[in-house]
Amino acid sequence: MHIADGVLSLEATLAVSAVSAFAFYKALKELDNSMITLAAVCSAMFFIASFIHIPFGITQIHLILLGVIGILLGLYSFVSIFIALLLQALLLGYGGIASIGVNLFIMATPAFLVYHIYHTDIFQRFNQKLQFFLVGFLGTFFATLFLTLILYFSKEEYEYAALSIMAINVITMLIEGFVGMFLLLFIQKTYPQILKKAHE
Repeated sequence: MHIADGVLSLEATLAVSAVSAFAFYKALKELDNSMITLAAVCSAMFFIASFIHIPFGITQIHLILLGVIGILLGLYSFVSIFIALLLQALLLGYGGIASIGVNLFIMATPAFLVYHIYHTDIFQRFNQKLQFFLVGFLGTFFATLFLTLILYFSKEEYEYAALSIMAINVITMLIEGFVGMFLLLFIQKTYPQILKKAHE
């Protein structure tokens, strides 16, 4: 899911990064002290999830847990995920510094979208297990969609690769759905206050 430095055109990088910078600034400005600990936990969760690689054909897929982070943090996902992406770029070489704004958009925007979808009346009518499954599924779906669109419209030679990414990551969406469901059910059982706060 990470885009490396130099992959996108300069224009695409600057345009997407500007959107991320605005969202990050707004999230940082509004970040409540009571949410700092949870945001740090979510950063660690995102960072560690990237180490869980699942072989799939000639490639590998890994967890990102964007939906779970989204319903826990909302807009603050931009702060939490930025910290994790920065550490990944500096320590592991995932993505890059110049492309961190693009990667932040691809990862944090889906989390923010899932947060709002989760709070709609229609969504809350679903069975709880289905809700939690969709939280995990939709986080990865939107991240894959944004990655596909950014690559597709950045350079003509990326069109085929972009469409392939969307197809390959269908299995990732399903896995994230089930992982998200079991993780949120566990959180609900052991620390329900977190999910209760997510409903506020």
